Amino acid sequence: MQTAVKKKPIQRAAILHDLCTVGKAAMTNILPVLSVLGVEACPVPTMVLSTHTGGYGKPAIYPLSGFAGDCGKHLKSQGFSFDAVFVGYLGNEKNVREAYTFLEDFSGGPVLFDPIMADHGKFYSNFNESYNELLKGLIPRCTLMTPNYTESCLLTGEAYEESCGKEKFLRITEKLKNLNCKNAVLTSIPLEDGLSAVGILDGGEADWFTYEPTGRAYPGTGDLFSAVLLGALLKGLSLRKAAEAAHRFVAHCIQKSDAAGYDTREGVLLEPELLELVKIVS
Repeated sequence: MQTAVKKKPIQRAAILHDLCTVGKAAMTNILPVLSVLGVEACPVPTMVLSTHTGGYGKPAIYPLSGFAGDCGKHLKSQGFSFDAVFVGYLGNEKNVREAYTFLEDFSGGPVLFDPIMADHGKFYSNFNESYNELLKGLIPRCTLMTPNYTESCLLTGEAYEESCGKEKFLRITEKLKNLNCKNAVLTSIPLEDGLSAVGILDGGEADWFTYEPTGRAYPGTGDLFSAVLLGALLKGLSLRKAAEAAHRFVAHCIQKSDAAGYDTREGVLLEPELLELVKIVS
């Protein structure tokens, strides 16, 4: 018999994502960010790795196909609920289908979907158009998605170009709305003049803010951005303010990591900067 679990005095978020032993990426970024923002982060790993895949040779990789489904069934049977769900790296088509089921049981609050599958104009090596089509089924099930520019082009069928003008951005957001996307934050949009943009689709309204990219490239910054975004939204910030806070914190971490001469393979130097995150989001 299912017994409802007494509601906790803090918010609880389920995180469907991969987990690395070493390297600031995926859950290794998401869990501390949500925790310091006062959210209980509940991991539902889709895959475990010894390191992320960006620079440490061939890591040990163990897909956890089936875990999300079984985990969801058990939690539901015990009366658990979540105030939010973060759907990130799923890794294979079975896990995508299990995410569908998980969201049927736990979608009472915000659902952030980061369709991690591509960058720099092409799919990651283990993904293809079939996976892309299956991911589209998650769009109506989420309240917010955070694709990078490449992923937004692939999801909408918009041709990838090395720079994106405002007209093209608006076409992408219109096509996302046609896929039943409610809200979106598009990251790493390249502009003609060397600037980049973060695009925001807030209900029916689309706009962006621009910035000058600085510093070195680190793995896991997309995960970090999405984690701050979700945490800020759960603290009551508007979508625009939450996106600005997420961008500001990622840029801050990159600057501090560069100043420390941190190995880029590690991801950004996160832990010493978590108190700064609290200031940025407050």
